[in-house]
Amino acid sequence: MSIREIMLIAIGGAVGATARAVLDRSAELIGAPAQFGTLLINTIGSFLAALLVALVIERSMLPEDLRSFAIIGLLGGFTTFSTFAVQLARLSTAGELSGAAIYALGSLVLGVLAALAGLVIGRGL
Repeated sequence: MSIREIMLIAIGGAVGATARAVLDRSAELIGAPAQFGTLLINTIGSFLAALLVALVIERSMLPEDLRSFAIIGLLGGFTTFSTFAVQLARLSTAGELSGAAIYALGSLVLGVLAALAGLVIGRGL
């Protein structure tokens, strides 16, 4: 891994994390529950990751360092499994088991459907 690739990953991570923070705060401002922002972020990230895999990796459309920027840096900084896990644990320990189950299942289903859509669209372009 070159210094250039490491720097591109770092820049992508900063941009992705900033985009995640802005989207998460925007969800809070409209009064959505904390889980909504995370669900939206991870669903969008799943779609974009699969789209990039179809366009960039399967077709080798970008050099390795730019692929790392987009997928490892940008989308790695944007999506957040750890926040999802903590929110799920907090719902569970607060006794909101049905809410936790809906959140977990909804996140999984929406994430996979978004990824499938990204692959289908990416392969069709």
